[in-house]
Amino acid sequence: MWLINTQTCRLELVDEPEEYTYAILSHTWEDEEVSFQEFQAPEQPHGKRGFRKIMRTCELASARGLRHAWVDSCCIDKSSSAELSEAINSMFRWYTNAAVCFVFLSDLPSGSSFEEHFPRCRWLTRGWTLQEVVAPRAAEFYDAKWEFRGRKPELNSFLAEVTRIDYEVLCDSQAMFEVPVARRMSWASMRQTTRVEDTAYCLLGIFGVSMPMIYGEGHKAFMRLQEEIAKESSDLSLFAWTDLPGPESWIQQSYRGIFARSPREFSYAYNIKRRVKDAIVDTEFAITNKGLRIETALISIPEATEDLVWDLGVSERDDWPKDRADGWLGVYLTKTANGYVRSKSHSLFKAEPQMRHYRGDNTLVYIRKDLRPSESETVENRFRGAICADFSRAPCQIVAVSPKQLWDHNRNLFLRQGQGINAYLLLRLGDVGNNNSGAQFIVALSTMDEPICHIFSDQHPLFVQACHFMDTAREITYYVSADYLRMQFLPRRGPTQSSPALCSVRQPHSNSVLHFQAELKPHVLENQFCYNLELVLAQTVLDNPLTARGISSMNLC
Repeated sequence: MWLINTQTCRLELVDEPEEYTYAILSHTWEDEEVSFQEFQAPEQPHGKRGFRKIMRTCELASARGLRHAWVDSCCIDKSSSAELSEAINSMFRWYTNAAVCFVFLSDLPSGSSFEEHFPRCRWLTRGWTLQEVVAPRAAEFYDAKWEFRGRKPELNSFLAEVTRIDYEVLCDSQAMFEVPVARRMSWASMRQTTRVEDTAYCLLGIFGVSMPMIYGEGHKAFMRLQEEIAKESSDLSLFAWTDLPGPESWIQQSYRGIFARSPREFSYAYNIKRRVKDAIVDTEFAITNKGLRIETALISIPEATEDLVWDLGVSERDDWPKDRADGWLGVYLTKTANGYVRSKSHSLFKAEPQMRHYRGDNTLVYIRKDLRPSESETVENRFRGAICADFSRAPCQIVAVSPKQLWDHNRNLFLRQGQGINAYLLLRLGDVGNNNSGAQFIVALSTMDEPICHIFSDQHPLFVQACHFMDTAREITYYVSADYLRMQFLPRRGPTQSSPALCSVRQPHSNSVLHFQAELKPHVLENQFCYNLELVLAQTVLDNPLTARGISSMNLC
């Protein structure tokens, strides 16, 4: 760390900044700032306006008995990427450890009302100055003529009102780690930086994370910041953002990943709180090449949305009575062949007392990190070629499905990926008036060529082989690259015999026969051509035992 000697006005390199007491300057950059190289030159640029800021900082520091001062414009060698990265990752700590921070407001007129003009100062709109209002324990504010206008902590109540930063955080910066991530992001939502990467880099201290600087990566920097936050925190409010209309260069998408693209998307999160006050909810999740990986229970809310909802465990209120379970905020999720994505990203779901919620079992869920516009368009067409399962005429329980990656259990359909689908449903059926009879069937489907379906009862010799295939063929390529139904199970079967598929099985210990029929028919879902798997279950009661003897092993597959 380079410090300015307030007596000699020369830079000194120190290895352990914590051993020094120093003043630090907070300001907005303007024309004629003094660089590290210029300040090190034998002839310092006395005529530059930026040099006068440095000298005034040294004068104020010396008057307080401080031998050192730090100014970001001249104390960082920006020609060294290693030094720049170290400085950005350490800057919050440097402001925290400073004996005093001098805040120079170059656009605050001398003699003006501080309360009236301060909210319009450029200092409140810059990304880098966010940490400079939070970190210092003591700060003094000066106007355009370096006239003293007030100090922190006496101004903390006023600063909290203007910045929406929690009063407790302004009094003690460590208190910010008790504030939900989304609310901390909202502090930066209306601030700007000259370089797009700095939108992320200026927030490292606010979230207590470090990461290398890669200027030129653009908006990926903010994505990396969120990944680093996810590694250090279990706070699900990180995902409580809303898609807002952005610059003209941004294309609005119907579907998004789980990460925001800018702090601006947290602009409405300033009031977010933990749903259960003071509760420690240690949710485990991880970022992988497939996206966000988490084991959770998604929620179905039929009267509100066809999508599933993920409860983020946060709320906009903290006064919910204990006899109510609503009040939480969540995000809408849509199943795709490559994991879940956010839908309706322009809003958050708000649980209301009159809504019926159906929480599913805990399951491993992958949510995409981000979606390109072309990928969003693909998701919009995800029902093209899908297979919808209609159970209205065949009451049954789904025991297993393959491939799981393509099965949308909320909508009861297989999503298409590639040139077609090979799909399998293992069902437990019941006879009329007795849904616990235990008869099992596998309905096998293919849309690779001419759509076909086939039924294997648990009495069929290929039933065990089909079950084994469902259990072992886990890679998605098994189901979308080749017509495994025809190759492995129907080698001698002609396509004209394939639909509808019929199967009749004698019920054990019963004088009746179950008739099960499956047929694939053309269908339209959300204006997209797909298929509808119609399942029909019927029962025949046999009066003549001799007739029953002849049908006991009947299996028309």
